[in-house]
Amino acid sequence: MSEKGISHTRELFDMLNTALEAAPLPTEINDLLEKGALDLSTHTYSQEDPKRLLSNIKRILVEQNPDSQLDYDLLLQLLNNIISICSFEDVLATFTIDDLEMALTSSVAPLVVAACKVIAKSYPRGIFANSVICDILLKLFFDANVSISIVNSIEQTIATLSSDELIRRRVLVNNSPLLMAIRKQFEPISSARLLELLNIEAAYLTNSEFNEKLFVIRSEEISKSLEVDIVMFIHITAYYTKLLEEVFTQGLSQTHPRKWLLKYILPIIPSFGKIYEKREEFTDVKFFAKSYLFKLFRKVSYLDDESVFASLDRDYIHISKENEHINDFLSFVNPEYLYNHYQSLIIELTSVVPSHLGILRNLIANERCFSLIKDQLTASAILAMPYMEQMVLLQKLSQFSHSVHYLLEYLPKVMSSLLYNENGEVTETESANLRREILENLLKYDKDTLNVWYSPVRDEYKRIVQGTSSNEAQVNLASSYL
Repeated sequence: MSEKGISHTRELFDMLNTALEAAPLPTEINDLLEKGALDLSTHTYSQEDPKRLLSNIKRILVEQNPDSQLDYDLLLQLLNNIISICSFEDVLATFTIDDLEMALTSSVAPLVVAACKVIAKSYPRGIFANSVICDILLKLFFDANVSISIVNSIEQTIATLSSDELIRRRVLVNNSPLLMAIRKQFEPISSARLLELLNIEAAYLTNSEFNEKLFVIRSEEISKSLEVDIVMFIHITAYYTKLLEEVFTQGLSQTHPRKWLLKYILPIIPSFGKIYEKREEFTDVKFFAKSYLFKLFRKVSYLDDESVFASLDRDYIHISKENEHINDFLSFVNPEYLYNHYQSLIIELTSVVPSHLGILRNLIANERCFSLIKDQLTASAILAMPYMEQMVLLQKLSQFSHSVHYLLEYLPKVMSSLLYNENGEVTETESANLRREILENLLKYDKDTLNVWYSPVRDEYKRIVQGTSSNEAQVNLASSYL
C-alpha cells in the first residue's frame, strides 16, 4: 500500500476512534461507521495498528446500550472489514480466548456474532481446536432459542474452519455424544441444523473420518420423517443431494476424492424412489417435496454407473408418457441416459414451445440428443415464441459447438433477429442480459467458425458494451446472406 493509502487508513482509524470514544456518541455515528466499512472494504491489508479501534468496538459491543441509536449491523460490518485486513495476532491481542468465551456465552447477539467473526479469522485454522470454543459454538448452534443471525454466523464460522483436521476432530469426535444425542432426538429444528453441519464436514472428510452411525440417515428414519414433519423429510433429501454433490466434486488431479461416499449413499437411494412412487399416499411429498426429490434424482442420473438410475427408473420412477411428471424428467435427467433409453419419447414429446424450454435446454446440451431434435428447431418455430423465451433458448444454443454450428449455418433468420431486432432496442433487463451473454458465447469461437457472422456479432457486442453504432455495411452483408 502506498504512503498515501497508509495515511488515509490512519486518518480513518483516528476519525473512528474519536467518534467511538465520545460520550455520548455523535449523532452522525452511523454515517461514520458506514463510511469506514465502505472505505476498508476496498483494502486487502493494513500496516496500521488496529488494536485501539478493535478495543473500542469490543467495549461498545460489551456495553450494549439499548438507548443508543447505534446501528450494530454497521459496527459488525466495520469489525469484519478490519479483521479481514489485519493480522490475526493483532486481533487476538484484543479479543483474547477468555473474551471470546465470554462473548459466546453472553446471550448478546451482536457480541456473539462479533466473536464468530474473530474466530473465523483464526490462523492457523486449528488454533482453537484444543479450547472449548468449538464446544460452545456447537451448543449454541443446536439451541432452538438462539436467534437465526447467531446460527448463521456459527454455521459460517464452522464452514471456514473445518478444512482443518483438528477442528473436524473436535467437532465430530470430541462432540460425538452431543451430535449422536441430536440424531436420536429426531426433532425437526435441531435435526435440520445437524444435517447442515454434517454437509459442511463432508466437504472435507476422508474415508477414515467418516462415522457411518452419525452420517447415514437410514431408510426407516426417512420414512419416520414423513410422520414427524415434511420439512424434516425435505432436509434429509437435500442432505443426500449435497452428499452426492461431494461425490461429483473434482480434486486438483481431476479425480473424485470422495467417491467412496457412494458406498454409504447408494443403498439409501431406493427409499426416495419408493416414496416418489407412493406420492399419492404422501400428499405433503407431492405438494411440498417434489422439487427436492427431483434434484436428488437428477444427481443420481449423472453417476458414472448408469445402472443405478436405470434401476431407480425401472422400479419406481417409470419415465413414460403416462407419468404426470414426464416433462420434468425430460428437463433434468441426464440427456445421455435419455438418449440411451428413450429416443422415441424424445422425438415424440419435444416441440419448440415455451412450455418445453426446460426440455429443449436439457437435450441441446448433449450432441446425440440434439441430433434427434434439431429438425424441430426451425426459424419460424423459434421466432414464434415470445422474445424472452427466444433468448433463453439461444443462450443454451450458443454454449455448445454442435448447436452453434447449427445456429450459424441453418438459422440465419434467427441470427438476424438476434443482431438486428426489428422491434427496437431490448430494454427488459433479463432479456438484455441474456442477449449479451449469447453474443459473448458466440465470440468465444474463432473467426472461421463464425464466418460471415463474425463482424456483425463483434460489432453488436461492441455497441452494447461501449455504446458505439453498428457498421451499416455489415448489416447489409448479413442481409444479403439471408
